[in-house]
Amino acid sequence: MNNIDFNSTKLTQALVKCKSVTPIDDGALEIVEKHLSSIGFKCTPLLFTDPNSYDVKNLFASIGSSGRHLAFAGHTDVVPAGNEESWRFPPFSATIEDDKLYGRGTEDMKSNIACFMSATNKFIDKYGIDFGGIISFIITGDEEGQAINGTPKIMEWTKEQNISIDHCIVGEPTSDKNIGDKIKIGRRGSINFFLTAKGIQGHTANGHRAENPVHHLSKLLTNILAEPLDNGNEFFLPTSIQIPTFDVGNSAHNVIPELARATINIRFNDEHTAESLIDWLRKKIDEVFSNEKNASCHFTEEISARSFINKEGELTDIITKSISDSTGRNEKPELATDGGTSDARFIKNYCETTELGIRNQTLHQIDEFVYIKDLEELEKIYLNKSLTCLFNSFKRKFF
Repeated sequence: MNNIDFNSTKLTQALVKCKSVTPIDDGALEIVEKHLSSIGFKCTPLLFTDPNSYDVKNLFASIGSSGRHLAFAGHTDVVPAGNEESWRFPPFSATIEDDKLYGRGTEDMKSNIACFMSATNKFIDKYGIDFGGIISFIITGDEEGQAINGTPKIMEWTKEQNISIDHCIVGEPTSDKNIGDKIKIGRRGSINFFLTAKGIQGHTANGHRAENPVHHLSKLLTNILAEPLDNGNEFFLPTSIQIPTFDVGNSAHNVIPELARATINIRFNDEHTAESLIDWLRKKIDEVFSNEKNASCHFTEEISARSFINKEGELTDIITKSISDSTGRNEKPELATDGGTSDARFIKNYCETTELGIRNQTLHQIDEFVYIKDLEELEKIYLNKSLTCLFNSFKRKFF
């Protein structure tokens, strides 16, 4: 008999107490491995290294030997807590007060891992290990950071091992006002541009003998923000352009600087590609700088993610219907693509991928928390509707 406690609240607390700020694990993956091993999962710890990044601990765990393969993907790493004195409770204490469980990572996304583990335990307890399929966990210790030695390399490893995955649920906090009222079927892409404008340094009293790069770069940024790139579409919000930094590095009020720098972040929908946005920026720069003899501008880019969408798929269809049935709400969940990036961008090339998790309300904030009742409801959706309905559907269709 298995005496390990799979209660989703207690599991969340245990994971939150691990101070697993990227890339430190602090025992979080050991908790996942210990619990899954106890119910028959084959667990494979994966340590990946790269000369351009830090080492990262990961875990791949699976049960079942044949049939359709459903994976659950998540991350045990969290962002820093910030000023811990500003927290209502210590950020890694996993304190419960008034049906709220506080702590860094409660929402993003340790509670989602705990709920799927708890649901899987109940599923295996009811149907046994011969349930007619394969369940796996893809858990990384680096989603919040560089994400070089995390999920991308786990997925490469599965390919090398000839492990074929049919469907994947990524446990990011997708819900809005109620559990299951929103699922993610895609994500916007993200690209950063690092601009440097160069002029001629001089005295502010002798502007005619200098060339102020701040003026030219300001004009460029104003032009960039003047018109939207698009108005969005059925599944995507409009492309967002933000200027997170503008730096001169000049502490003297009477010196015209030689250099001015700015960063542009663009979250783009499927009406654009990273390459088309690079071309667009080049044209914008030419409009401002092409006729300037003493000023120039160059940039480098960093493509963090490309936009994608899974408009249709068996997993999405089943989850959409099952959430409606499970919650008793007649409305189907919203099929969304908003928010930041997630590891779904790495998994979608291998299988149909959908994101479903806890309510998105306090992630990365001071006093991050989840409602205990939400954990219970999410676990029920994962168990009764995702796992049970999926594998029953597979049996009817394929066996």
